[in-house]
Amino acid sequence: MATTTPSVIGPHPKYASEDTPSLMKDLNRLPLFMTEVDTTDGEGGSNLALEALQALAYEGTPFEIASNFKTQGNDCFKIKQYRDAAEYYGKAIALMTEKDQRKVESGGSNSADIAEKEKIAETFDAEEPSTRIQVISDNYRAKADKEAEKLKELVTTCYLNRAACNLELKNYRRVINDCAEVLKLQPPNAKAYYRSARACLAIDKIREAQEFVELGLGLEPQSSYFKDLSIKVMQREDYLLKIEQQNTQREVMKKHVVRI
Repeated sequence: MATTTPSVIGPHPKYASEDTPSLMKDLNRLPLFMTEVDTTDGEGGSNLALEALQALAYEGTPFEIASNFKTQGNDCFKIKQYRDAAEYYGKAIALMTEKDQRKVESGGSNSADIAEKEKIAETFDAEEPSTRIQVISDNYRAKADKEAEKLKELVTTCYLNRAACNLELKNYRRVINDCAEVLKLQPPNAKAYYRSARACLAIDKIREAQEFVELGLGLEPQSSYFKDLSIKVMQREDYLLKIEQQNTQREVMKKHVVRI
């Protein structure tokens, strides 16, 4: 019985004559193989595959897009890509705060809101304007309140998550700033107190760290996280006090030697 030797599949004709560096450069233009962003096609044009992929990130309502950015941030955080995660959370925050500002500037109405109001209005007799107006107002207010709560929850989560990223990146001032935004939106918040306390401790703002720990323990008296952090704050305070005393003693000794 004759045996057949399987044919060897050779390189794609497009890449057969290319050396390894050129091949890797071409592969880097494909989103799946990218190690760095390349927005060109290598021939003076745009990278259409990358543009199509980027466009997908902006499909949907602003809330849906921001939620997608948050999910991408979560995925990056899980694999310790903290810088990328912080960037995604930042995009979500920027998108939602910009949307919220536009809504305020427009008086809280857009075409969808107006259409909703008109639809509700059609269900009532024109001879009863006061009843119609009241129902429209109540329905619109309930819808607006629900959307505002969802928006606040999403933005709060993204601020908290970005603070967690910046803790890992040792960007302690940014941690404190993001947690301050959280506490404006959702006071009190145990996670904001905890991350603020850790950031303050890292830059030796001992008094502020103690205050955040106390606020956290006020919310969660049995929290091992706050209890452990409280011990670290006290230990750091003792250490800094000891260093200060040693420095003071050195200064006194120097002055004594000079007098002699």
